Amino acid sequence: MSIQLIIDGYNFIGFHKGLSKKLEAQRNQLISTLGSYRQNKNFPICVVFDGWKDGELHEHFEIKNGIEVVYSRLGEKADQVIIRFIKRLKEQCVVVSSDREIRDCAHQYKSTALTVQEFKSKLDQMSSGFSDGMGKDEEEDKMPSFGKKSGNPNKLPKRERTKQNKLKKL
Repeated sequence: MSIQLIIDGYNFIGFHKGLSKKLEAQRNQLISTLGSYRQNKNFPICVVFDGWKDGELHEHFEIKNGIEVVYSRLGEKADQVIIRFIKRLKEQCVVVSSDREIRDCAHQYKSTALTVQEFKSKLDQMSSGFSDGMGKDEEEDKMPSFGKKSGNPNKLPKRERTKQNKLKKL
């Protein structure tokens, strides 16, 4: 099953640098970084930006550095575009956003949702030269047990295991 990585562009930029007047430069830097990442991983990446205030009447698509860049149309937020992608791609989709509405929608459609911080750590590992993202100790993190439950107490919930498996592929 192929993975489609969808990134909430301004959410990603705002998390790290804040949204400033140099927004176009920050967008280009993100696209350049994602282009390098895509060359190493070789799966489709789409970054979605808001166009709801200053956008065109229709969604605008372009390819830059091998990355599909989508600007939402005038009056539509990037979140709405991302949610449409999630509903269409379902479990083939890995979404990078710290937005609660997007993450909830991803869980509802069995997509994998990563926070910006989780994905940024993957990007940092790649640029540092690490090939696999998880060490043995991190893989074996256990969820705290509250009350008596059946099943293996050392096993992560299915959603978390799926997320960990997709993180390894990223």
